[in-house]
Formats: sequence, structure tokens, C-alpha cells
Amino acid sequence: MSKIKENTKPRRTVKWHWQEKLATGYLLIFLLTVLFGLPAGWLPDPNKINLAQVYYPPFSFSKMVGQETIHWLGTDQLGRDVLANLVVGAQTALLVSVPAMALATLIGITLGSLAGFWGDTGFRISLISFIVSLVLLFLAIYYGFYIQQFHWVHAFQSGSRSVLGKLGNALLIFVFLSFCGWLLVKVLKRLGLKRQITLPLDQIVLKTIEVIGSVPRLLLIMCLVAFTQPALRNIVLLATLTYWASIARLVRSELLQVKELPYVQAARVAGLSESRILFREALPNALPPVVVAVAFGLGNLMSLEATLSFLEVGIPADVASWGRMIKGIKANSEAWWLLFFPAFTLCCTILSLQVIAQRVLKWMSPTRNN
Repeated sequence: MSKIKENTKPRRTVKWHWQEKLATGYLLIFLLTVLFGLPAGWLPDPNKINLAQVYYPPFSFSKMVGQETIHWLGTDQLGRDVLANLVVGAQTALLVSVPAMALATLIGITLGSLAGFWGDTGFRISLISFIVSLVLLFLAIYYGFYIQQFHWVHAFQSGSRSVLGKLGNALLIFVFLSFCGWLLVKVLKRLGLKRQITLPLDQIVLKTIEVIGSVPRLLLIMCLVAFTQPALRNIVLLATLTYWASIARLVRSELLQVKELPYVQAARVAGLSESRILFREALPNALPPVVVAVAFGLGNLMSLEATLSFLEVGIPADVASWGRMIKGIKANSEAWWLLFFPAFTLCCTILSLQVIAQRVLKWMSPTRNN
């Protein structure tokens, strides 16, 4: 009997194909270059202008004899080093795409889980908990993004390490406010404030998704950027507000199917709480498709950042970006390297993310792929 069970159990060991090995190697080299390329000191300043060295083609070492800097991939219309701009542009793409996609995924999974698992009638919450949550959410947004806006600007200007430190501080503040809210609700409930209300979560989330999806994403972000100062922080926030909807819709549709499966019904019959069924049984089986959606989202956000930089919308002019590099070809159509290198890097990064996402999906859910 045990032998039969062993043979029918889905295997987690999936053979690595050459495409997956190539994508993994590329992403490792990409991340190492982005993280350690500029601090290592072997790249010049990406914003250093040298009008005596404009439009140097790649690998033209004969023109660089006796010069301090070797421009391996050539220079642009202002004599700026293409390789340095390519590496720092990758940092800019990651500084926009990774935080925005992480926040959008967190919001999307939360709202999609609430809408898909509890629907319009299954989620009951005390009135005092609802009010306290709204107040604390407003305070967190006001403090984190309005009062601290200059600190965020300084962090983005200082580099990825400062941004990670600022995100860590924001996470600690979020945990502290959550604990204070939980403690306040406990005290108020002991005073007799225990009235329960039912929230139509499914309708609220669906209507919000419809409103966000009614306008093309790029057009919506460009309209919102017009009311803000050019800063990467603003692009991250606006991208978060528009990208969570696709994650929430996907999680909701998965949970609508998962919650009707026999093992979820058996967990209810066994007397498990709804929250435990969601987090221990239903949600883990709804997450594998989210991995692919996150990979596509990262690629879309990198393309979005390059597009906004190309259009000079929302991205500061002194920030190195792939879009700024591509824009340089408009002044000289013969400078093919200004288009080829950033476009090739962007395409390879997006394809590698999708290949790795499919690999992770096979590992997390082998029966789904079979």
C-alpha cells in the first residue's frame, strides 16, 4: 500500500532544461553586475559629460589610446559612457520594479484572498476593529509617504542600500502600528464595544478593480505623474496602485475554485477556523500562478520605467535609465548601440524572468503542469 502511495505522489524533482540553466546564469550575472558593478570602481560616472568623445562606437579602442577611461560599449550624444549607463539603468529598473511589484503583490494577495474566500457575506468584523484599521491606515500613509517624503527622496538618490534601510524602517513602523491597533481593539472590546458588521468584500474589490482597469495602465500613470514631482518614489507608488489589481483578480479566481474542493470542506467539517483554513489550506494552493504573474509584472514594470524615461515623464533627467539611452538614437540614427544594448538587456531580462517563473511553477505545482 505504501508503495502505491509512493508511486502516485507527485514528484518535485523536475529536470532542468538548457533554457532554464541559461536564464538562471543570466539573472545571476545581471544581479551581481547591478549590485557590485558601480561600487567596485571599474565604471565611470554615468552622468559625466565629455563633448570631445561623443558617439564613440563600441570596442573602438584605437580612438581611446592615451585616455583615462575606456568606453567598452561606446558613448552617447554627450560623451557619457554607455556601459556605465547600462549598469546604472539596470539599478534604476530594479529600484522601480522590485519595490512596486512587492507592494502590489502583497496588496493583491490580501484583497484577492478576502474577496475570493469570504465573498460578500462570509466576512464579519467588529465595528470598532474596522474603524481603528481605517484610522491607522490613514496615519501610516500620511506619515510614511507625506511626512517622510524627503527622506524617501534622499534614500532613492543614495542608492539601493538606503532604499532597503528605509523599507526596513517602514516595515517596523507597520508592525508597531498593527500591534498598537490590536491592543486598542482588545481594550475597547472589553469595554463592551462588540457590534459586528458584514462587509461585502467581493463587490468592493471587484468594483475597485473595474475602476482601475477601465483606463489603460500607461495612460493612467502618465496622468497621475503629471500631478507629482519627477521622482522614482512617485513612480513606485503609482505603479503599486495600478498593478495590484491583476494579482488580486488572479488570487480571487483561484480561491473561488479552491474553497469548493473536498479537502477544504473537510477542514470546515473538522471545525477549523476560517482564517486557519485560508492560510494553511486554501491560499498555498492558490499561489503558484501568482509566481508567473509576478514575473510578468516585473518585466512590465521595467518596460514602464524605460518608457517613462524615454518620454521624460516622471523620471528625473539626471537618473540613468535604459529609456534615456534609447532616446539618444533620435539625435543620430547611425548610433545603433544606443538602442541595441539597452533593448537587448531588457528583452533578455524579461525572458529570463518568465523562464524562471515557469520553472518555479513546475516545482510548486507539478500536477498542474502535468
